[in-house]
Amino acid sequence: MTELTEQRLGYGFGLLGGALIALGGLVSLIVGTADLILGRPNGAISAASSAVVLFVVGGLAIFFAWLARHDWSARPLASGVLLVVLAVVGWAIVGIDASLLALVGSLFAFLAGVLFLIQPVKKAAELAVAA
Repeated sequence: MTELTEQRLGYGFGLLGGALIALGGLVSLIVGTADLILGRPNGAISAASSAVVLFVVGGLAIFFAWLARHDWSARPLASGVLLVVLAVVGWAIVGIDASLLALVGSLFAFLAGVLFLIQPVKKAAELAVAA
């Protein structure tokens, strides 16, 4: 059995979080389409703009989780910080548009960011103790 490290778990959480955020965007887009069909243009515009932001945040969460696992595996600090920031942005958008999928996805993206930050914080603490 392979060992489950912080980076592997963070990668899985980042992918899952980004996918859930994007799925929340898809649901918001469907709701916006239904609002447009029912003749509520203000609700349709609000849902569509929320969907676009959720698609972008979800895509970026997936991208930075992938980078932290592959190209930036030696330097996960940047991806960890960016995933935490994306999670906060996702929470801010979800506060406007109560999407449970996007909220859970933002939570997973936040956890992924924290998991990617564990190794750099350990190294910094070891260097601080050694000094």
